[in-house]
Amino acid sequence: MNVERFQAFLDVVEPDRGATVLSAVPIAGGYSRDTVIAEVQWSDGSTERFVLRGDPPEDMSVFRSDRDREWELLQAIKDLGNFRIPRPRYYDATGEYLGCKCIVSEAIESTSMQKYLDTGPDFEQSRADFVDIVTSAHTTPLDEIDPRIARPASWAEHIEGVFAIFDRLIASMGEADPILRYTLRKLRMNMPAEVPMTLVHGDLQPGNFLLSEGVEPHIIDWEFAKIGDPRLDIGYYLQIPMPPHLYYPDPEAFLELYRSKTGLTEHQLNPAIAEYFLPLGTIHLVEDIFVGAEAVARGEHRGIMGTFLMLAAAHFHDLYLNIALKLPTRQETAL
Repeated sequence: MNVERFQAFLDVVEPDRGATVLSAVPIAGGYSRDTVIAEVQWSDGSTERFVLRGDPPEDMSVFRSDRDREWELLQAIKDLGNFRIPRPRYYDATGEYLGCKCIVSEAIESTSMQKYLDTGPDFEQSRADFVDIVTSAHTTPLDEIDPRIARPASWAEHIEGVFAIFDRLIASMGEADPILRYTLRKLRMNMPAEVPMTLVHGDLQPGNFLLSEGVEPHIIDWEFAKIGDPRLDIGYYLQIPMPPHLYYPDPEAFLELYRSKTGLTEHQLNPAIAEYFLPLGTIHLVEDIFVGAEAVARGEHRGIMGTFLMLAAAHFHDLYLNIALKLPTRQETAL
């Protein structure tokens, strides 16, 4: 993903616009994809900036996801009215031009919500703004989303699909991880009340919300999105380490705001249930972390990410065990 490659790509996909790629600069952000921001001048004198997101080399990748699936999902949600995303413009589906499968989207002049939070804005207003963005996705009517986007036949089938990730990971480790086995057992023993399925982002955090003056926020990085239980996103956010955390120190206030905008009841979503969904909301990434950590233990080089993988595996072990220990042994006590 450099100037020459992007130039060759635009010459093919926009042959009549006379593109000149002025720059293509790698930017930091995220563990899963390589990202480049590029500036293009067209023959009419106008300029545009694009974000290129492509797959890193296999041996340096941590989190695995499918660009074909992500591109299809972006096409399905790009015109929804509830929320905005940077408009997806092009896709190198084979990597022939950009060297890897790569999605090209418009670049938004913005700052991430995480960077904005670092400036110390009013906490209660920021919490309300965050919940507004989250619920803008979660309240999107599913019948407005292209039916080609897979959706489970039922809530029970969906949750079993999440449990299946635990089963797959445990099996890949030769049943040798007692913490994962214990966590899964306790989760199955304490099934929460069913809720309507929604659009789930899969990597819900302020770093994936772009704020721009005078326009609605944009939500980025949809590679793990799916139709499912919205509490997966809430549980995922609980483990995000960057301060200030908008769920803590007042979970009740956060969840009351969320319930008021989604119609969920306190029986369906309370602090205990939010915590229950932390393992379920993170297991899709934890699977990749554990697989990567095992590869490092076998001597496979992952650069600096090798250290990250080993520490992250231990961190999630600790998180999962602490949550599992709090769950009742029998279903006599409701969450």
